[in-house]
Amino acid sequence: LQRAAAAAAPKRWWLANSTAPLLAPAYAAHQRSVPRLPIPPLGETLERYLRAAQPLQTLEEHAATRAAVAQFFDTDGPGLQRLLEEADAALPHDSSYLESLWYRLAYLGPRSPVPIHANPCFTLAPPSRHTPPLERAAGLLAKAAQWAHALRTGTLTAPTAKGGSPLCMALLPAVLGTARIPRQGCDVLHSASAPDAAAVCRRGEWYSVPLFDATGAPLPPATLLDSLKQLPPAAAHAPAVGALTAWRRDEWAEARAALSSSPQNESSRKAIDEALLVLSLDDSAPASPTELARASLCGDATARWYDKLQLLVFADGQAAINFEHAPQDGAQVVSLASHLAEAGEHEAGGRRAAAR
Repeated sequence: LQRAAAAAAPKRWWLANSTAPLLAPAYAAHQRSVPRLPIPPLGETLERYLRAAQPLQTLEEHAATRAAVAQFFDTDGPGLQRLLEEADAALPHDSSYLESLWYRLAYLGPRSPVPIHANPCFTLAPPSRHTPPLERAAGLLAKAAQWAHALRTGTLTAPTAKGGSPLCMALLPAVLGTARIPRQGCDVLHSASAPDAAAVCRRGEWYSVPLFDATGAPLPPATLLDSLKQLPPAAAHAPAVGALTAWRRDEWAEARAALSSSPQNESSRKAIDEALLVLSLDDSAPASPTELARASLCGDATARWYDKLQLLVFADGQAAINFEHAPQDGAQVVSLASHLAEAGEHEAGGRRAAAR
């Protein structure tokens, strides 16, 4: 029983650097008002289990399951329930008994490649006039930096549900600046303390582009466009290191360890891990919404880094987001995507673009 309870609420083992990115003090009152995820009474949990099992079983199988559930309720169940409640009560207010199990079983533990199996994508509606890809990329990078700055300084509007109920913001700081680190058996997360640059992939070559000035203020789109225009022409046969992030996780962990034995590789890897986000400048031009969705979900792996949130900008100016799912849920990325969508209006002077 003690082992079962400990599995539900250990220290935050999934954080490689031992700490999660923190919210600005301005959000403290908002976070305190967010209700905890409740633990249902044992009887309610068991009834829900039986209702879920019944359509999948024969009458004989379901009768046997009911008998096993009744025995559990009369023996081990109450003790496990009590230990679970005690472990949950010892956790921080913005955590829950599900957190550790969720990371291990749903995201960081599975050994399948993260493209398709874990990473979702959003495509961004185009601006009302054609926008060259570097101009589109600069506008999106500027918007991402503005969103990060607003969250850091406490000026991003705190989210609420319909009716005004507060929504938890604990995962928002991990949307940008966080990387999934492959490890044998189970991965971990690394969050940079103050990410200030984008890792830009162009035809397999990688570059670091600053997003903030010396005071910490986001750089404007025009400055970022100048930086992108100064990127040197990429080599015709650059090493496609990003494709390794699409490998099975244990194999990628082994390959990453081998690559990191080189100080230069280790420095480059660290620059990607600690970047605010990845920008992939993709040479393809998807000809339909279906092709755009496919390229955004599982496109050219040589031009991707699936262990972080990526902005994808294609040769015709179309754009999308692909993100590693473990650090956050979709709702947090929707907040960023909604802000990015405004870049189409700002840069192109047309109708407001929208995430779709």
